[in-house]
Amino acid sequence: MDQTTNATNGAPTMYSFSMQEMVTLEDSISYTFMSRDKRFIIEIAAERLGGEGSLVDEFYEFKDDIDDPDILCDFETWAIGPIHERVKQLVPLPISSPTTLLEYYDPETYVFELFNEGGILKANELAFDPKIFGDASPKVAIIENAESRLSSSREVPRDVIVSRSALPTVPLVPASQLVRAAGLDSVEEMMCEILRIVRKVNTTDEFFFKSGDKRHGFQREVEILAKLQKISEHDVSIRTSRIVGLVNWDGQESLLMGMLLERIDGMTLHDAMLDASVAERRRWMDQIDETVERLHKYGIVWGDVKPDNVMIGPSGDAILIDFGGGCTLEYVEMELQETKEGDLQGLKKLRSRLLSR
Repeated sequence: MDQTTNATNGAPTMYSFSMQEMVTLEDSISYTFMSRDKRFIIEIAAERLGGEGSLVDEFYEFKDDIDDPDILCDFETWAIGPIHERVKQLVPLPISSPTTLLEYYDPETYVFELFNEGGILKANELAFDPKIFGDASPKVAIIENAESRLSSSREVPRDVIVSRSALPTVPLVPASQLVRAAGLDSVEEMMCEILRIVRKVNTTDEFFFKSGDKRHGFQREVEILAKLQKISEHDVSIRTSRIVGLVNWDGQESLLMGMLLERIDGMTLHDAMLDASVAERRRWMDQIDETVERLHKYGIVWGDVKPDNVMIGPSGDAILIDFGGGCTLEYVEMELQETKEGDLQGLKKLRSRLLSR
């Protein structure tokens, strides 16, 4: 979103930003956004908005309809307004270099608490403490064996731990050596959007980056991709995404930020099938069926069957992506998630949707 100043209402201007996270509770909202590789957290509690010129009703009007895009836009203008001048001081203009993965996931962070003063919304700046506000940075600890897993589990959650023996044999790339592939004047850079397509510094090599987010099944996916890497040594034709690198936090080779996948220059099946012929859709479905059958023979379950998790590559072939698990209930029942039966159920529904168009 862009922030622009209007002479009549004094709304913000000059910088763009993207929402990173919003947590809505019964009487409070925590709103986090990124702008120029800086992270801003705004804490808003109803109890701080009362008194003379109370803003409590206005707050609840926003909160109760925050899922409406127009209401969300108005809320962002309202909430960011009190810190506008401070943000302008902190964000660099113009952008002088592309964002690195390290800059994006380890940004300077600023925290503000909003309050009412005589009917005017104002802000106090607070010190950022990750123990209070949390650390959303993707961090996956590499352990040597099961014994070290047990000893580490008190400090690092199990879902952000991966055994070294389960990792693929691929290069380890420091996060500071990977930058956003899009140009400095791109929408992605201007809006400080999450980095997906990255480029290795001083090269033209581009990759798809997936962070080690515990919510997206990083451990499951990296272990499956490691198995697929070994399988591809004797079965090169299997049509799946391929891992080509691991990204570590600078100076910490046993702490991963995420992984690099081979970039597939194409579109998702969800988009491709809209204008595809019946023959093309039937061919893609046959390829998907064949790939899943082969995966099952190797003891691998795809998991989240859906059109968005199939890419149509440059050669026109259907390539399976996203082995992080979970399921989309439109295709796989919760009780069958991450099972061969769930894959088969999902394929049946996918075929019905793909060939009924």
